[in-house]
Amino acid sequence: MAGNRGDDIVLAGSGGQRPSATLSALFDQTHRSTSLILAIDSLIIVLIAWDFGSLAQSYFGRAALLIWAVPLFVTTSIWFSYRSRRTWAYWPAAMIIGMAAVIFFLLFLINLYNVIAGAVGGLLFMLIMGYAAFSSFQRVRYHFSPLYKQGYNTFIPTPEADLEDGEMLAACPTCMAVLAIRPDLLSPSDKCPHCKNPLVSEGLARRHGWEEE
Repeated sequence: MAGNRGDDIVLAGSGGQRPSATLSALFDQTHRSTSLILAIDSLIIVLIAWDFGSLAQSYFGRAALLIWAVPLFVTTSIWFSYRSRRTWAYWPAAMIIGMAAVIFFLLFLINLYNVIAGAVGGLLFMLIMGYAAFSSFQRVRYHFSPLYKQGYNTFIPTPEADLEDGEMLAACPTCMAVLAIRPDLLSPSDKCPHCKNPLVSEGLARRHGWEEE
């Protein structure tokens, strides 16, 4: 077997984390990346609203500015509050990310149709939209995790006293469920009992030449 599993697998197959990393630190990292995605999704929604406002300006005049000004104010307020972990912004932020995911998915379907029709030039954009939709849907799923919600509102304790020798707490990289694992015994075939997704990333498994057991 190539490589040392204990050196790299610390938090459910996510390389780069130290064994001393707490679940609170893991949440902070996830929350920061989710906040960044929220900012990008909010910007995209505002830009789409801007386009609609520009089209409607000839019909509604200055009132058409509200079509993009209101989303700009709302999304900015939610982003600042979500970044600061204000309780009220938790689900509105998830709704914005979910709305963006739906938009990305619709654009994916449109470009998929165009590619099937022969417009292969839209293949790259189709793949980008597909990945963006998948990533955004994953971030929405995080908000249904009790662990993520707890980390958003309070500090997440690490009950290491309840672990057996050789065990450590880890979070599933897909659903954020907390698991007690043995890093030296993990393999690519191990799956999360909650979401059934692999606990070890494919990239990490390939890098160390691990095969499913």
